[in-house]
Amino acid sequence: MSPVVRRRRRRRNWRDPRAWARDHPVRAVLLGLVGVAVLWALWAGWTAWTAAQDLKDVERSALLLRQELEDGDAAGAERALARYQDAASSAHDRTHGPTWWALERLPVLGNDAAAVATAATVLEDLGETGIPELVDAAALVTARSFNPTNHRFPLGTIESVGETARSSERAFDKAANTLEGIDTDELEGPVGTRFQELRRIVVSARSTLGSAYRAAELMPSLLGADGERELLLVFQNNAELRSLGGLAGSMSLISADRGEVHIVRQEGTSKYGAVDRPPVPLTRGEDDVFGPTLGQWLINATMSPDVPRASVLAGTRWQDEVGGGVDAVFFVDPVAVSYLLTATGPVAVPGYGTVSSADVVAKVENLIYLDEPDRDAQEDFQNAVAKAVFNAFADGRGDPVEVIRTLATGVSEGRVRMHSFVEEEQQEITGTEIAGELVTGDDSRIGVYVNDALESKMTYYLDHRVNAVTRSCTGYHQQVAGSIHLANTASDDLDLPPTVSGIVPEARFYEEVEPGQQRVAIFVIGPRGGSIDELSLDQRPFQPIATQEYAGRPVAQVVTVIDPGTTQEIEFVMSTGDGQTGPVELDVTPGAFPGSSATRLQSAC
Repeated sequence: MSPVVRRRRRRRNWRDPRAWARDHPVRAVLLGLVGVAVLWALWAGWTAWTAAQDLKDVERSALLLRQELEDGDAAGAERALARYQDAASSAHDRTHGPTWWALERLPVLGNDAAAVATAATVLEDLGETGIPELVDAAALVTARSFNPTNHRFPLGTIESVGETARSSERAFDKAANTLEGIDTDELEGPVGTRFQELRRIVVSARSTLGSAYRAAELMPSLLGADGERELLLVFQNNAELRSLGGLAGSMSLISADRGEVHIVRQEGTSKYGAVDRPPVPLTRGEDDVFGPTLGQWLINATMSPDVPRASVLAGTRWQDEVGGGVDAVFFVDPVAVSYLLTATGPVAVPGYGTVSSADVVAKVENLIYLDEPDRDAQEDFQNAVAKAVFNAFADGRGDPVEVIRTLATGVSEGRVRMHSFVEEEQQEITGTEIAGELVTGDDSRIGVYVNDALESKMTYYLDHRVNAVTRSCTGYHQQVAGSIHLANTASDDLDLPPTVSGIVPEARFYEEVEPGQQRVAIFVIGPRGGSIDELSLDQRPFQPIATQEYAGRPVAQVVTVIDPGTTQEIEFVMSTGDGQTGPVELDVTPGAFPGSSATRLQSAC
């Protein structure tokens, strides 16, 4: 065998790496660097993986904590909070060392790493300040510390929770601002999706806590801590829809003095007919859109979709015709009452049996009109129901967690609204859901408002739903497209008396509408400074679109008759005003069916 071949087959000696390193210094350095890089990559991967596990533990603990709070289990909430704090602290530590600092400076993945670190910081901070206050409040709620007893609310306890709620709101406000400062467009796939979800949850919690804080600040004053208050409770009837939910039917005046509350007077509104000269002059926009009937009839005060304006119309008319002062007005509908009855259980109505969550809507909005032709008797029953349920609530009946949950649902669906004529009180709720401001509210807000246009009780059988999306963004404008589904659920063979059908000889549309049909007026209201660009009914476009202006907003009205057992579809396209590139609030009249189409539309920009 030749020497050349022997040299090729000679084994290398790897037994002395130091000697090899001396003979090959460049290769040794490169190999060392590769080894360090591999080790760092392994360590970085381990750090990222363990941080991800910690964040998953945070998520699991947060979900459990939310469930315990919703169930009113204060002890379980405390245990879940401890697990949350441990996991959040570990996640923060893992995402704030030199390894994570290096990860944040990598191309492509660096933005994701920075976002994860920000999220970990936010979650740890909320575990220290923000969430513990909620757990403390839950303990007070489950101990029934806020419950009224014999019509008296514990003002001292309510006042004490105000600063705690404010502290929690500040913490969530700081967290929301931090998260909103991250550009999610630069994040990759799952990280971007999860980050957006976290931001949505925190922003939503901030809003809820803001409402809780304001309620804690507002309630003592409303309950007469500083002197007697007179509160007007308007019981809306969804069987005859108005923009806010239903005609202003039963009305109760509540006296609140040093935490003690009682209904001191009740009236049915039908006896207060049209007046030639309304006590509150209408604006030009109100007169153009809703007509003089808005100011002439007390039952039509809720035709205005703006809660402050409806409160002025109802409160002023009450003061002029019934007498007494009105410091605040509350609007509540039977569906909200049915929610409350899930917490209190069935309530006895003196002289009328009982009402429960399952039957109160039917009894108040439908059966009384089917069985009793006398209008005074109808209103007496509705007044009795309102008083019985109020008394049960004021006596502290029901699980406190469930009571709070049902009231919150009523607010979110637009079934509970209020306005105070005491400036300091109104400032506490301005801009919140319960205030229901359209005239002075969010410029980009849009609305779909349904009104019975037959003077009937037929909208008890109306199922209306609205779907809308922001489908494009051009310059400083967004385009919003939506549809309004209308279904008359009454059957052809349903024998409806005139008290329900509204078909009586003296009715305005006696010759035009048959029993079982519904005649409704739909107001489609666009953003302030925006426009309604397309409008159609069952694919038949309105050309041109007749619009009017209300509070700087375009309004289009569609009046239609719906046969029993049939459906109709209204479609619309509108554009927002200059600079309205954020989320769009959609407001929808709540009806006799539980739930609501009101929602927040994500920005298309």
